[in-house]
Amino acid sequence: MKPEQHWSKVAERGSIVGIEILIFIYKVFGKGIFKICLTPVMFYYYLTGTNARKATWSYLDHLYSSADQPKKQGFAKFRDGLRVFFSFGLSIVDKFDAWLGKVDSSDIDLIGDESYQEILTGDGAVLISAHLGNMEVCRTIFSDKRPLNVISSNTHSPAFNSFMKKANADSNINFFHIDNFGIDDTIKLKQKIEDKEAVIIFADRTSMTNPNNVNFVPFLGEEAPFGVGPFALATLMECPVYTIFCLKEQGRYRTYIEKLADPIKINRKERQVYFKTLTQGFAQRLEKYVRKAPYQWYNFFNFWQSVAKPSNLADKAIEKRDAK
Repeated sequence: MKPEQHWSKVAERGSIVGIEILIFIYKVFGKGIFKICLTPVMFYYYLTGTNARKATWSYLDHLYSSADQPKKQGFAKFRDGLRVFFSFGLSIVDKFDAWLGKVDSSDIDLIGDESYQEILTGDGAVLISAHLGNMEVCRTIFSDKRPLNVISSNTHSPAFNSFMKKANADSNINFFHIDNFGIDDTIKLKQKIEDKEAVIIFADRTSMTNPNNVNFVPFLGEEAPFGVGPFALATLMECPVYTIFCLKEQGRYRTYIEKLADPIKINRKERQVYFKTLTQGFAQRLEKYVRKAPYQWYNFFNFWQSVAKPSNLADKAIEKRDAK
């Protein structure tokens, strides 16, 4: 099957004006009115965003079938897809609150305090996350204790990034944009680690510059492509590596931090095997937390079809599908 358009080539929908209108409604009229206004907006994006809608349905199909549950059909399928979109809309409020300083540590339940303390007292760390839940909220538990360096894309969401910078220009966060990430940036990140800072990498999307550089590992019942880059970079930093996810559960933010790997020197011959081991560990944890909050994975791209599978993997996927 031909891979779909790469996520980085899909233009951002919306504008800085639209974002500012939404936040104006939230500030002036409160969260209740905001939710009322948000409903038709997200419904519109759901109806008109054909690729994002189909990708969401594909994700939910994988979620259900991998748990030996029947795939949703008809209205139930439409409703569950809309729940993901609406959840994403509500997460924008949380992002605004986090960046405007309205969320403090008392609003967050921290699961994995030992790992958190290691990050605060250690000699630098790499935190690997995903577009699951609301990572912006996590800045609260680090902002005054450990500077954060976030590797992100500016090309795909310039309006949102522009608003965030405008909202809080004094934030203790540095952004490294993967759009033109190079050797100089790697050196700068290495220096950040040596200065006992933390680096955050999102590992649930393939590389913008080398999308076929992936490892296929099991994820929600099928081999899925995870970019090698985040795990190669984490290893290059020669520091502890953790996974971190922040979910909204029962009206509370819950941040889950777990160690993924200790610093280690890997010779060239063993690197690819080691990177795949890290990828498998991350994919297992991502699946674990996706199941905890199934409507909070905001990828909106067909994860399993973003890169063409090698023929042997494609054959296995067909056999697995036909066996069900």
